[in-house]
Amino acid sequence: MRKVLRLAWFERMHTFRTSRALVVMLAIVVAVCYCLQGFVVSAVRSHASNVEKHSNVSVIELSTIRPDARVLDGESLSEVSGLGHVVSVVPWMQHDLDLADESDWPSPTVSPGSLWATTYFGPRLPKMIKGDRPVSLQDDEILLPDSVPGGSLRHLYGKTVMFGYTHINGKYQGSYRTIPLKVVGIYDNSVPDKDGENPSYVSENTMDALFDGNVPESYTFAYVQVDSGDNVPLVQKKLAAMGFAVAGAAGQQDVTGILAALMSIGRFMFPIVLVCSLVFGLFLSVIWMKQRKRSLALLRCLGYTAGQLSALALVQVVQLVVAAGIAGIILGAGFSLLLAHSVDSSDLLNLTNLDSVVFDPVLALEMLAITVAGAVIGALPLSVRIAHTQPDALMRG
Repeated sequence: MRKVLRLAWFERMHTFRTSRALVVMLAIVVAVCYCLQGFVVSAVRSHASNVEKHSNVSVIELSTIRPDARVLDGESLSEVSGLGHVVSVVPWMQHDLDLADESDWPSPTVSPGSLWATTYFGPRLPKMIKGDRPVSLQDDEILLPDSVPGGSLRHLYGKTVMFGYTHINGKYQGSYRTIPLKVVGIYDNSVPDKDGENPSYVSENTMDALFDGNVPESYTFAYVQVDSGDNVPLVQKKLAAMGFAVAGAAGQQDVTGILAALMSIGRFMFPIVLVCSLVFGLFLSVIWMKQRKRSLALLRCLGYTAGQLSALALVQVVQLVVAAGIAGIILGAGFSLLLAHSVDSSDLLNLTNLDSVVFDPVLALEMLAITVAGAVIGALPLSVRIAHTQPDALMRG
């Protein structure tokens, strides 16, 4: 008798440990999926809130590269500024610029070369390495590239530096002058665009000062900021009808980029939870039914119907699933905080100012609903089959 009791106790402990292991594994799956899905949601929210002012989606590029394109000068750009939905018009200009003091060079033996002062236009600027992306630049401020011949310019961040440029005295005549500017940011120039390999960015007034008020009679490019990306097609049609060569400034990286990859990840989270819940429900029903066959047989003898026994089994499964789901969501919220902090602090995936989704009621309910539904579907076949088994067969099992 003592051996039988001992064997029964060991069998119950084994069943308990197996059930606990299944619950823990399901909780971990829910936690990881909740964290990753929450990360996708927070990244999309962050992008959506900044896409209008910090991307090229609402920017139109005008150029004179096409032979029949309308000239971009002060008069024509003033006409563009008066169009509806146009927030600002910025002409593209460049002027030679260099570090006047050799002590500011990253290498004492290698000249960083020309930094090419360029009109600042926020939506076109790559990500910042030091400092925040400014909405606009003051007349005594400048943004410098990170990488130049001889090293990096990060050591100049926050300093007022003397820059040299060529002052035009007359036809084929010029003199070297200097201008003090405060370095308020260092940006990533690892991927050059039409501005060149290492341009620096200054305000329009600073650019006018470099040209000594003699700004170009016409411009190669100009950028039109529209109040909303939804209104870009309308403004583009108007500009094309006015004779301008029009192109959208948004590239594929602005429209999709990392968000497309994140959304692809997000699409797999719910199916993973569903599959794991199905497996969990199946195994848990096997464990639970095996342990309670004789009890179920007794309940059948006392008048319980097959439907009532199936419901009883499913209730037991649902209780454990809900416990595992809640524990997983709590763990996932903690993981989400750590992941958002890690991504934001290291500029991983080019995502900054990321607000973590600590608790999203909709996401939590979706996770719980999918987890419970999957476990119930997984447990249903066995629970129905055993509930319909005759009591004497259950007793012999």
